Amino acid sequence: MELKADLHTHTTYSDGILKPSELLNLASSRGLNVISIVDHDTLDGNLEASAIASEYNIEVIMGCEFSCYENGKEYHLLGYAFDPDNANLKTHLNNYRNIRLSRARQIHNKLNVLGVNITFDDILEAADKAPVARPHIASVMVKKGYVTDLKEAFMKFIGEGAPAYQPKAVFPVEMAIKMINKANGVAVLAHPRNYIEQAKLYELIQKGLDGIEVNHPSHSEEQRKFYHYVASQYWLLETGGSDYHGSREFDDSNFGNFHVPYTVVESIKYLTDRNKFGWL
Repeated sequence: MELKADLHTHTTYSDGILKPSELLNLASSRGLNVISIVDHDTLDGNLEASAIASEYNIEVIMGCEFSCYENGKEYHLLGYAFDPDNANLKTHLNNYRNIRLSRARQIHNKLNVLGVNITFDDILEAADKAPVARPHIASVMVKKGYVTDLKEAFMKFIGEGAPAYQPKAVFPVEMAIKMINKANGVAVLAHPRNYIEQAKLYELIQKGLDGIEVNHPSHSEEQRKFYHYVASQYWLLETGGSDYHGSREFDDSNFGNFHVPYTVVESIKYLTDRNKFGWL
């Protein structure tokens, strides 16, 4: 029987609703053999899951979804199988947590000016242990009755182009690729969908991208075929996963149905050995 790997999941340590133990339990019940918890800009959920994974007969691959921002556009980069104790990577994540906090304060101030009178303590409570992100702010706005759901919060207030929007700090994709590789990990472009033009995609490949997330719920069949073709053309990893958060109506049906074969995990491990020993 072919082993199944979901390499894109989230927990309460970022913007998911399940604790690591709950996610592992659900993964086991859905017939998954491997998962990677790629919480946004934090390793805490993955580290917690790794410590207890054997209890659920699930293999956990070290991962993180890094937020990149350059030339006014946001990109997400998935890092896999890197050394979590790498000094430069740990410094970046610690600094980025503080940067997220500062950005949240700026958004909060803009919301108050617009008459959305939520407190910053409310936002911190919503984030709990996670780095503060816009979904936490949106959830408070829903709770306080200013919007009906997260989508409305983003569209009317905190999404790109909305009055309380605050751009992220500049962190170029190339810098993220190099940081992940120097930590002996592999760098994969997350859910490119339609938001990355072909010229930009090829530019990122030239800058050292190791893979593309091909099998993702937001990709159409045509997009999956295209990214499969690109990955094949440039000998890149083809990863995939459900992008499970647990808060969206389609999450439950997707979890366990969007996965990649174990050969992808083996390829990731091979590439980390390449980086570690400098074979290429």
